[in-house]
Amino acid sequence: MNHMFKKTVLALICGLIFSLGFAPFDLWFLSILSILSLLFLLDETSNKESFLIGYTFGFGMWLSGISWLYVSIHSYGNIGLIGSILIILLFICILSLYSGLLFLFNNYLKSFAPKTLLIFTLPVAWTSIELMRSYLFTGFPWLISGTMLADTPIDGLTPIIGAQGNSFFMVIISVLLFEIIKGLRSKKWSKFLILFTISLLISSVLLRPLSWTNPVAEVRVSIHQPNLTLEEKWSQLGLIKTQEMMLQAVTEAKQDELIVFPETALVLSERDNKAFMDLLTIKSSENSVTLISGIVEREDSKRIRNRLQAFGNVNTYYDKVKLVPFGEFIPFESILGDLLDIIGLNLTNTIPGSEIKAINNGILKISPSICYEIAFDELIRKTARNSNILVTISNDTWFGRSIGPIQHLEIAQNRALEHNKPLIRSTNSGISAFISEKGKITEKQDYFEEKGLQKQVMLYSGHTFYANYGNMPLIFLIMVFFFCIGVKSYLFKKKDYK
Repeated sequence: MNHMFKKTVLALICGLIFSLGFAPFDLWFLSILSILSLLFLLDETSNKESFLIGYTFGFGMWLSGISWLYVSIHSYGNIGLIGSILIILLFICILSLYSGLLFLFNNYLKSFAPKTLLIFTLPVAWTSIELMRSYLFTGFPWLISGTMLADTPIDGLTPIIGAQGNSFFMVIISVLLFEIIKGLRSKKWSKFLILFTISLLISSVLLRPLSWTNPVAEVRVSIHQPNLTLEEKWSQLGLIKTQEMMLQAVTEAKQDELIVFPETALVLSERDNKAFMDLLTIKSSENSVTLISGIVEREDSKRIRNRLQAFGNVNTYYDKVKLVPFGEFIPFESILGDLLDIIGLNLTNTIPGSEIKAINNGILKISPSICYEIAFDELIRKTARNSNILVTISNDTWFGRSIGPIQHLEIAQNRALEHNKPLIRSTNSGISAFISEKGKITEKQDYFEEKGLQKQVMLYSGHTFYANYGNMPLIFLIMVFFFCIGVKSYLFKKKDYK
């Protein structure tokens, strides 16, 4: 029992270290070493021990990685200090189950896999659970391991395998290092593993300069960060200030400029603010510019749509499809609604959009997303594939100066890199940024800066391998692995029967 206690403490430390690979720390090499250390802890463990090690590893990762959610719960959710801490800890405990299942699943796979395929059990289990986490119960694709590789020396595989594939890549590198260090196999096999590991790392470096897309035109883009507190944003004064900023931006814009304002920059719906909306449309059209802004479109007092509205050269909109659980809607409302009312967490239900659609305006082919949606790679791929620029708007004011907005920005970098197309990110109070087609931040506004950014942005057409096939190659690889295990089990059963 004492031995197992030491293992779980070490697993907790490994989880804390692993999270340092994500922004703003970007110590991705420590994350690989963290997985390597875990493999030594998992060596010759029972199913129960594997689950406990995985669970405590996950607890450490989530504790360090998403404790910033406390800011929004305590500061803006009207929940006390103790209550906020308990809610966060409960959420972390639930999410840690995924890591526990991951290592339990790995233990099962090791018992069935042929010896030659043992190096793939953890990568397969890891990516399978991360994929499941991205979709199960509406999905929570935050802290997907591979996202930490964006804008690093080994991100060259991203346009081919995506962030989810990078998770597989990171884990297989860790497993190969484990096999090399442990050195239980023949010298010939060890040499092969060393060469294979070096080849994988070198290929990811050499593929970085490869261009999958082609420049087609250049457009002037301006990003506006109003930097209003949540109280100001929803006040009459805040509304007037935002509207003045928009009219000034349109008036001073160059012809064919793209102007981007953040999520819910306009807090009144088109019906409630028709005079201004009409004026903005006229001014934008007269100056031949495209202005994009978040807007709250109200169905009634309790039901709203989180909308991205375009004015000027194109007059259309996109309604947010992927909503935030417990932030924009209540999952299992018939069960949980009364409980949330009792603890005083009253939420306004947001209605999801009916379709995922691009915004096209002549030369501009925009792939739009709102806030949390940028984390869903397959959702973005539906419009990014045939776009030449990605635009995401957000309001991260809820999270203050925590690391949450930096992680959010890192996720956006992955979407740009997966499609080799530039991405424009506009937020209310930071961090707004221009991200190149290579996933590099070329210019940004920091926390709580009230200013605008202007830049000539190159538009790119074409498709990366990932844009064409998404996660299907990764899923196919996982299915092949399961097929091989199935064949092995069948042959053994047949042999025993004889």
